Amino acid sequence: MAAAASTMQAIQVHQPERVILAGIAGGLSDSAAVGSAHWFAGVICDGIGVGEGNAFVSADSLAWKQWAGTDGQSSDSIGDRLELPVPDQTAHSINTLVSVCAASSEAALASRRRSLAGSPPAEAVIAEDMEAFGVAMACRMTSTPCMVVRGISNVAGDRDHSQWQIDLAIQAVAGRLAELD
Repeated sequence: MAAAASTMQAIQVHQPERVILAGIAGGLSDSAAVGSAHWFAGVICDGIGVGEGNAFVSADSLAWKQWAGTDGQSSDSIGDRLELPVPDQTAHSINTLVSVCAASSEAALASRRRSLAGSPPAEAVIAEDMEAFGVAMACRMTSTPCMVVRGISNVAGDRDHSQWQIDLAIQAVAGRLAELD
């Protein structure tokens, strides 16, 4: 939540042409190997709704929008998913990131999150983080384009921080950022 609030504040103060969220995430799939970095064409909010585990029902599934829009019209309302622009050289990307309130603590939860893709292929959901949906939502609400690049520091569900490869993940993010025009 702090990421969304501080993004909204920074956009109001600095009025950027675009926002690029760069950082780390936990990998949910073999295609998101530790030490790799990925641009994301979409982000899904998970954990806001009713129930938990397999009984969880998302806010959007309950017809509750994350944001109703400027005048209550559905044309600019925000549900549980947002599409994101990606750099031209990765325009074919279907990578989807899931933003969560609490990171996966076990393999079963990571597996459930991989299945959130719905209409995109299941393999599209490759990583989880805690900030991207809130930041992307703040950007959408201010009509500021938002791009997201995440370096994979760990396998989602691995809570042993001694196994995490944060430096390697950040180096991979730097490489992706260097690809921008």
